[in-house]
This record gives sequence, structure tokens and C-alpha cells, in this order.
Amino acid sequence: MSRIHILPDILCNKIAAGEVVQRPASVVKELVENAIDAEATRIEVTINNGGRDLIQVIDDGLGLDKEELGLALERHATSKIADIEDLFRIRTMGFRGEALPSIASVSMMELVSRARESDGAFSLEVQAGKAGKVQPIAWESGTRITVKNLFFNVPARLKFLKAKRTELNHIIDRVKPLALIYPAIAFKLVADKKVIFDLRVGSPEERVTAVFGSEYGDKIIPVDESRGNIKVTGFIGNLDMVRVARGEQYLSINYRPISDRLINNAVYQAYKSLIQRGEFPFYSLNISVPLNEVDVNVHPTKTEVKFNDEWRVYHVVKETVENGLRQTLKVMPGFQNRPPPPLFAPTDTNSPQTSFVVPPGGQYPSDTQPRSQEESDILQKARQFSQVLDRDTVEVKPQRQHGGFIWQVHNKYILSQINNGIAIIDQHVAHERILYEEALRDMDENKGTSQQLLFPETQEFSADDYTVLVDIIPSLNTLGFRLREFGPQTVLVEAVPTGMRGGSEGAILKEIIDYYRENRVFDYSPSKRLAASYSCKAAVKAGDPLTEEEMRVLVDRLFATENPFYCPHGRPIIINLSIDELDKRFERH
Repeated sequence: MSRIHILPDILCNKIAAGEVVQRPASVVKELVENAIDAEATRIEVTINNGGRDLIQVIDDGLGLDKEELGLALERHATSKIADIEDLFRIRTMGFRGEALPSIASVSMMELVSRARESDGAFSLEVQAGKAGKVQPIAWESGTRITVKNLFFNVPARLKFLKAKRTELNHIIDRVKPLALIYPAIAFKLVADKKVIFDLRVGSPEERVTAVFGSEYGDKIIPVDESRGNIKVTGFIGNLDMVRVARGEQYLSINYRPISDRLINNAVYQAYKSLIQRGEFPFYSLNISVPLNEVDVNVHPTKTEVKFNDEWRVYHVVKETVENGLRQTLKVMPGFQNRPPPPLFAPTDTNSPQTSFVVPPGGQYPSDTQPRSQEESDILQKARQFSQVLDRDTVEVKPQRQHGGFIWQVHNKYILSQINNGIAIIDQHVAHERILYEEALRDMDENKGTSQQLLFPETQEFSADDYTVLVDIIPSLNTLGFRLREFGPQTVLVEAVPTGMRGGSEGAILKEIIDYYRENRVFDYSPSKRLAASYSCKAAVKAGDPLTEEEMRVLVDRLFATENPFYCPHGRPIIINLSIDELDKRFERH
């Protein structure tokens, strides 16, 4: 006899059930997703004994006619795909046709359904995978699927189920994300005759507050941004919603709940400098991508996906969350932008220090000229530092730095008092953020200013480096460089951006090439990657001593940027230590 044989259908269904039906929550997930695919506007789930005794899902969707009802229990019977090309443009929640036969093989199931245009309803009973006859029945519309005695014929699986409350929590965890994704569908969950939630149709904001509570209404931040063919929508939480346990992080792709560690990390990186290790922010985000750029057919339970370009999605999500966080004023108390006071406004004796942001060219209006030698000296130092920091590209008004005293720590960090504690600023990444935003603006407007070299220099590069450099010369020139191809693997450097240190043009260009080539992970956009490369190499370094006035100018200019909290590739610029945290460390109660 041949050792190779064909497995019977009932055994195939049980094997599939082992992949698809892991616990009662798996059954609920598959049945609710089928209801969503059936265009339901209301879905009701009833549970008894954590799903062991009863799982029932009722929907008002399209329904099935008599012939479809029988076919629905055949393996790989589906209305959602027809050929191999459909696998690369999945629009529905389910598509394999394995869920119903898998569930039916390990339970006692009854299907009742009526198609919307049908004259009657029909029912079908199945026990351990063996189907009876399709019978007419009284039923209004839609579908009702009842699953009883789950795993009654698979005792090995049954003994691994947890307590009733634990299994119910798993069910809630499967239904809740779907309820958040589809606010246009009403959801009701009843467990042991107790209503867990009854969610009406509403707006996305209303659905969030209905699921989590009305207090969330003032703490969620809507996000809605597109980059090319990627769109991110949903909500993130402000810092009041940060918790020390996971559980309120929801991610979906094309309205399909998924688990993706890389994309989750994109959100955490956006919060990185605002929360402590072991804290978790709230978010409920959907990422819309073209169907042919994501594969949802990589896991039997369809909870994982594979992107054609996962790093591009990563950066869009991270940037969207960062932009959303700027909407909250609770990010850094004490460093909020305020209307700048007059340059030499009267001050109290507790905070006499005045800081300056020097306008282009270091020229001030006549009515703000210094009134003492001390003020004149301060102005002169500010003007000198402006030659390093200022690109003569945008108008910046003088303003006072709030908080009083300011220090440099180990020629690396700037420490300043703020309203509710102290802030520690990394001087290198702070200057990097300033130069990065200016570089992007220069490239966008082609207004980069240059300082002409007294003697143009030739710089030779390796073949690999030269190939990269030739591609980015036009963009480098918009930053203020003046570069021309000058023989094999050689360029002529005629000018560099204003404020860039002289005598190191070749070294900086090589560093920019390396950074641009190697750090695609930090920014997908070539222009942004180039701006990040330039700003990283041209910024003041850790170890560079700064005067008090230079530090104040740096901080003032930092908080004039669009995003003062992160460097271009996600490192935090500021760490805030609150008075409460300091009191805790010193054991003050």
C-alpha cells in the first residue's frame, strides 16, 4: 500500500481549525468579519460561559440564499476572490473560505439566513462538520450564526481554554478594534445576559468616546495626513492618556486590524522624548495603502501583513503622529511660544537675563539700540553667533527666553529652568533641527545663501561616492553649495552654505554622501534625507563650548522651528524633568 494518501475533509477541517480557531475569540472574530463583509449596518454578538457554551452573531447584512447556504460550509468556498490576481487586491476582511467549515468541524453550528431579495429564509444545522439538510425557516433578513459546545469533540483543545472572564476579555479585545474602525456599524456585545457595550452609529470621535468613555473626548488628537499614496487617519492621545500598561494601541491597514511591530514602533518613536520607558500612549490609527502594495495573505488569522515598502509606511506614520502631537499645548509646559516682549522690556530682579535672535544681517530698528555698554556687548556676541547659526533666509524677531538661568553641561547639553521643572537640551540635535528646517525651506524655495570660497577647491571621490554626489548636486546647490563636475570623479567647490565652517568642504561632502546613502531608514524622501545629512554634519557638535548668549540664541531659534522636540531622524532634543519627578528622586513626600 502507498504510504501517501489523501486526508479526509473532516480531518482537513480540523487541521484548519487548529490554525484559525484557537479560542472562542477566534470564532467571534471570523463571524463578525464575515458580517462586515456582508455590508451589515448592525452586528450583535451574544456569549455564554466565555464562549464555551454559546457564541451567536446576528447581522442585517446581504444574507445567503438556499444554494449559497450549503456552499458556505465547503472548504475554500468563497464569494470574495475568483483568481490568483485577486489575492493581490484583497478588499474584504475574509477571503479564504476556511472560517465556517473550520468552526463547524469543532462545534455544533446552526446557520440561518435570508438574502435581501429572497422571498424566504433557510437554516442549516451542522454537528462536528457533518451538515444536515437546508430547511425553510421564519427569519426576517440578514444572517444568524449560532455556535454551541465549542471544541466538544477536541478535548485536548478544550482543556487549554482559560477562565470564563479571561476568554470574555479576549473576545472584547477582538470586537473593540473592529468597532473603532467601523463607526458606521452599530455593535452590541452581550455576555451571560449582561450588556457589555451597545454602540450606536456615529462619527469616529463619537465611537472613541462611546468605547472608552466621555473623558477621552478632550484628550484625543485627530490625525489625517497623506504622503503620496499612503494615508493615515485616526486618533492619538495627549500625554494625559499615557499609561504604564499596554492595551489601548490599535492599528489597522485598509480597515483591517493588524499587529505590526515596526509600525507600532513608528508611533512610539514619535512619542519617544515625551514619555518614559515603560509608558504607552493611546492611539487608534488606520493606514490606507494601495491594495497591490500590501499582502494580507501571510497568516491564517490575517492579523499580519507584508508591505512592499515597509520603511516608507514607517516614516509616514511617524511623521503623522509627530505632527499631531504638535497640536497639544501640554507637551512642554514652560516652553510654549508666546508673543515676544520688547527687546529691552523692564524685567523683575529674579530673571534679568535677556536673549536675542538676531535678524538677517544683524540689524535692529533704531528704537531698539543698546542703552549701555553691557547691552552693547551682549548684542555684539549675539551678532557674532548669528553668523554661525543664521542663514539670512527668514525674518526672526527678538524675543526673551522664558525661565531665567541657563547653563551648559559638559559642553554638550543646555540646562534651563522652566515653569514646572527643568529642561535639558542636546545642543547638537537642537542646532540640527534648526538647520534641517532651513535646508528644507531653501531647497523648496531655491533660496540657499552662499559664501564664496577665496580659492575654489577640487575634490576627488571614489566611484561609488561620486555616483551618489552627481545625483544630489542640484539639491546641494539649492542649499547654498556651488558645485560643478570637474573631470573624472572630481568636482569643483566654488562656494558653501553661509555659516558652514571653512576648510572642511571635502570632509563634509563625504560625510553627507555617507549619511545620505546609509540612512535611508531615517527618511524616505530624498530631499529630507539630504537635508538631514547636511544639518547633521553642519550643526555645532557635542564638545563645542557655547557662551550664555549663544545658548539663548540657540534655544530661541529652536522654539521658532515647527518641531522643536525631535531631530530629523527621531532622536529627542529635549528631556523635561518635572518638579514632581525631582521631588520623587529626592524622596520628598
